[in-house]
Amino acid sequence: MRTRICSLLSALLAALATAAAAAPRPTYPCYQTATPPVMDGVTAGDPAWVAIPTVTGFSKLGDGYTEAKQTWVQACWDAQALYIGVTCEEPDVARLQLQVRDGGQTWLDDGVEIFVQPGGTGKVTQFVVTAGGAKGGFEGAPDFRRYQAAARAAADSYSLEIRIPFDLLGVVPKPGDRWRGDFCRNIFARFSGGDQFTCWAPLQTRFLEPEHYADIELLGAAPSAAEAAALSERLNRPYRDEVAARLGAIAAEGAEYIPTLTEAARDERFADRARLLLRQWRQLDRALRRGESTPLAELRLLQSGAEALRQESYDLKYAYLIATVLGD
Repeated sequence: MRTRICSLLSALLAALATAAAAAPRPTYPCYQTATPPVMDGVTAGDPAWVAIPTVTGFSKLGDGYTEAKQTWVQACWDAQALYIGVTCEEPDVARLQLQVRDGGQTWLDDGVEIFVQPGGTGKVTQFVVTAGGAKGGFEGAPDFRRYQAAARAAADSYSLEIRIPFDLLGVVPKPGDRWRGDFCRNIFARFSGGDQFTCWAPLQTRFLEPEHYADIELLGAAPSAAEAAALSERLNRPYRDEVAARLGAIAAEGAEYIPTLTEAARDERFADRARLLLRQWRQLDRALRRGESTPLAELRLLQSGAEALRQESYDLKYAYLIATVLGD
């Protein structure tokens, strides 16, 4: 039965990967904001970002979703500028080695690269901001002195805010305009794993592939916070399905460990660790049973710990069995 379940889940994952490869070009709905964001590097709690859709599900170059160190992005605009807010999962934040300063080779530090192509044709401009807030760029020769950026580090992530004046791009946008662009990320601190180069609109071999960029639709006034949350869910649906399928595959393996962990929980030598692992298996099961009512951010947290849960359950199961045999 377990073999059959795993085979079905493998087939589902393959189908999802095929569907992702054949998916149409992604579109980001970029709404106007009545109040510009406070440029302090923190998107959480800023009223300007509350009603702005969030996208995630960054991909490795040429090869599907990245499983570690995901990135979450929002973008909005007003009469003067384009604003971008980014939150980067980064368990290695305390070990980041940030050396580049404003105007340097910022793409050689951990950080993000934003590519914009007003009108969807012609000149592409690249804006690079490091995890330390250093600004730069190469493609399109942007003047780093004319746009703003701020960075803020947290315990296991860092966030950025970027303000790009339209006069720097030489455009005067209006609602209904369609641009092209992409949100990309450089990851050099890979102590805990992770892919080095990731992007929102899937790319093949490098970030400068405008033929594969997403559409960025400039829209009017932002919706309500509830409508923005619902829109974020729709935009992130393919990625949610992928994460849920992978978690489902791991959850199916719980039957291999839970009976032994339950026995080990009654043995004082293993009780504390076994009970913790059992709680984690139950948490995973509850999240999957709740289906779409489980926030994507919660699924991401579970995914980041799921491989460790499986490995630690394996280790404890056989440590307990060996101790039981030797004890007898």
